[in-house]
Amino acid sequence: PEIMKDIKIRPIMTQICVLQHKNSGKLVIVGNTHLFWNPEYHIVSLLHIHGMCTKIASIKESLGKSCSIVISGDMNSQTTSYVHSYLTNGSISKAETPLEHFLSQNVINPLKLTLARGEPNFTNYTAKFKDVIDYILCDSQSKVAQVTPSPDIEDLEKSPGCPSAIFPSDHLPIISDIIVGNP
Repeated sequence: PEIMKDIKIRPIMTQICVLQHKNSGKLVIVGNTHLFWNPEYHIVSLLHIHGMCTKIASIKESLGKSCSIVISGDMNSQTTSYVHSYLTNGSISKAETPLEHFLSQNVINPLKLTLARGEPNFTNYTAKFKDVIDYILCDSQSKVAQVTPSPDIEDLEKSPGCPSAIFPSDHLPIISDIIVGNP
């Protein structure tokens, strides 16, 4: 009951669209989100990302033909989080408490995704927080052609954190060129 209250007062921002290549007709479903930032509400973020992935799976099924899937966003979730585990492994891997056991058995990602950018050193770099919290993922119908390199740590260390004169946001860019549609 308390979790449902938290979900309602911490809404998710998600965009999902289906794109079709003009010449080839290949389809790609693109999902983007910005999850709640507070790690105390990691279960809320997990349920939000599960809702997005479930909706994307439903859209894919309704299309009735092969299509690629790309998901990206500010997940506000470190690599040790439920959200990261769910996205990269299909479910949370930690099951020490009854709630975690329940979640690991019942909140299963219907999409099979892999990181399209790998794990950079940082995607968020501020004076008080430095870690990876932004991700790009794709399914097996997609192939990563190239990624932009992460900023040099020497450049990041020129200021106590971002935003700065060199990096105008607290989030660092993560960019992947992805070939979609049975590459």
